[in-house]
Amino acid sequence: MKSIQARLLIWLLVTFGILWSAITYTTYVQSTHEVEEIFDAQLAQAAAVLDQISLLGNVRNGQTEKQLEQEIYGHRYEKKIAFQIWRNGTLLLRSANAPSVPMAAQSGYSDQTINKAHWRVFSLEDPDNNRRIVVGELYEVRDELVTEITFNSLYPLTLFLPVLLLIIWFGVRRSLRPVRTLATQVARRSPSNLEPVKPGFNVPTEIQPLIKALNSLFEKLRIAFEHERLFTADAAHELRTPLASIKTQAQVALRATTDKDRAHALQQIIEGVNRSTHLIQQLITTARLDPDLTEHDFTQVNLTELARQLLTELDSEARQKDIELSLVAEQEQVIPGNRAALEFMLRNLLSNALRYTPETGQVTVKISTDAEHIVLSVTDTGPGIPPAERERVFERFYRGEDMQHIVGSGLGLSIVKRVVKLHNATIHLEQPESGIGLRVVVRFPK
Repeated sequence: MKSIQARLLIWLLVTFGILWSAITYTTYVQSTHEVEEIFDAQLAQAAAVLDQISLLGNVRNGQTEKQLEQEIYGHRYEKKIAFQIWRNGTLLLRSANAPSVPMAAQSGYSDQTINKAHWRVFSLEDPDNNRRIVVGELYEVRDELVTEITFNSLYPLTLFLPVLLLIIWFGVRRSLRPVRTLATQVARRSPSNLEPVKPGFNVPTEIQPLIKALNSLFEKLRIAFEHERLFTADAAHELRTPLASIKTQAQVALRATTDKDRAHALQQIIEGVNRSTHLIQQLITTARLDPDLTEHDFTQVNLTELARQLLTELDSEARQKDIELSLVAEQEQVIPGNRAALEFMLRNLLSNALRYTPETGQVTVKISTDAEHIVLSVTDTGPGIPPAERERVFERFYRGEDMQHIVGSGLGLSIVKRVVKLHNATIHLEQPESGIGLRVVVRFPK
């Protein structure tokens, strides 16, 4: 991949070459046209002068022809110009380089080939005196003059060409200095330095979007790293407790003197492992969802069909506690979203409802609509959540004081809120009209 500087120089040189060719061509065409006009006028004027001189000198056939045939010329272009004076079809006088036959058969201007040379010829008819004056000029004269005019016009610019190329190179290099300065600043940064870029110079307009994008990226990385640092610290703290409990119970099992004490210790170890396993599963889910979920992964998801599927999967778990699972949906509701994320969200809400609802309770999923939203609600008949804690339960690893005895990690609802935010939806915790349990309401924009 070529550098920006090389691309700019190539484009400028190509453009300059095209302009140079266009200027050269235009100069040549214009010079040719002007030379044609001037020399054609001179041919006509020369013919008129020769006509008057021949009348005044009373030129007779053969009197001066021999003298004009001598190879004596006063100018290097003179031998490239020829003339003939005719009267009644008889050649009265001709120049030394003119043929004995007519140079042109018709009046006016014409292009003729004489002795394998290309001539521009003008023929003047004088009917009053029965004379015809023919004046010719080699095209070589004109071509040579056009070439000299074109060359002399472009010669100063040609001499200035190296200086111009140097100025272009210096200008491009100087214009790209801010990019090199920015690159140097970024390259010298330590991996932990995510502060905004401060160039310290007058930033060109074209580079400002790049700097803004870099600063935005650094800010996002800083927030992401900070979240990961806090998350790792919290996860380590949360894992330390069940692992310490497992170790303690293992030591108790080793020291137990009765089968009953040993069985109790082993049961506590199993519960500790279950807690740790659940926490690790939630951590893995968080690690997968947080970096990967974007709106580019959205498809059309049938929310009603998804709820029906999850209720079927969780039916056996509900039967163990004799909990009634039900779905209330007026019609199939389809929303744009990430199916895996929505499945996790609804499965987590249902699992929480089943976990906290006592035996012979009820868990109801309702899907409805209002003027602007598709509304998903999960209602249970459990102990509910005090109003003061309803916002805090969405924080990572937070668990209510009355729920410490139930297996959980405190991560589920924080991930649910992340999924809800991704889908531009809202989530609220409410108390059902019966005053018993909890209702979680998620509103998706239509």
